[in-house]
Amino acid sequence: MTKTSYSDELQVAIEAARQAGAYLRESRSHVDIARTKSGAKDYATHQDQESERIVLNEIEKRFPSDAVLAEESRPTHHDAERLWIVDPLDGTRNYANGLTHFAVSIAFCHAGQVQAAAVYVPCDEEMFHARRHHGARLNGAPLRMQTPSKSLEASLVATGFSYDQGADLHPHIEIFEQVMNVATDVLRFGSAATDLCYVAAGRFGAYYESGLKPWDVAAAALIVQEAGGIVSDLCGAPLDLFAKRGTTFRLNALAAKNTDIHGRLVELLGRPPAAKPTPPSYPTSLLDNT
Repeated sequence: MTKTSYSDELQVAIEAARQAGAYLRESRSHVDIARTKSGAKDYATHQDQESERIVLNEIEKRFPSDAVLAEESRPTHHDAERLWIVDPLDGTRNYANGLTHFAVSIAFCHAGQVQAAAVYVPCDEEMFHARRHHGARLNGAPLRMQTPSKSLEASLVATGFSYDQGADLHPHIEIFEQVMNVATDVLRFGSAATDLCYVAAGRFGAYYESGLKPWDVAAAALIVQEAGGIVSDLCGAPLDLFAKRGTTFRLNALAAKNTDIHGRLVELLGRPPAAKPTPPSYPTSLLDNT
């Protein structure tokens, strides 16, 4: 192995994800909300924080000089040559409500490009991992994408959209309707990392979402690509993991199992949303006569 094979970084990501995932799985019966973030629906549990501590401890033992971008304790971008991107619990609301669709996501970046990645789905004991140019694996075996040539019409598509209180959901609902009219079904499971890995495995034909953070998709995007899938922004351009709106990370991601599905969804998702419908207005005189 050469010094740039990133096999050591991958093994750290796998071990850290497995340890954090085991902790999360064992702690599901006593979930506690630690703090709210952007609003009442956006919160972190004590388990998010402890899972992150476990992951960072493993990284710092092996690579103490590396920078870290982590959702709970270090959510600002480091322009470092060596950077770890960590989501200690992707799917917090699922986890807090007793659902099993959640994951630990860890990516290692060198010079701005993800080189190694691990996503662990603890309740299914599924470890998805990949190194750039070395393929993707599931529980150590080469990841074989199911039905790689399936059409959009025959595929399940996963998505997500804002849960901020008072957010304008009209553009999301409009796109949801457009995709729903073409695909077999559109699902909203609440864990971007898991959904993307399901694209890599061929279980979903595609996944799309806007308003994401780097830690939501960094690891799983590489896994999709190394499994033979396609990852881009919603318009089909290369995915910018560190895209921002103002000072806040905000990226839009699309992943698909083949070029046909990807192209079809770019046509749908890249369209500007229609104007939001407005309620009819009536002359004041008519309202006064009711």
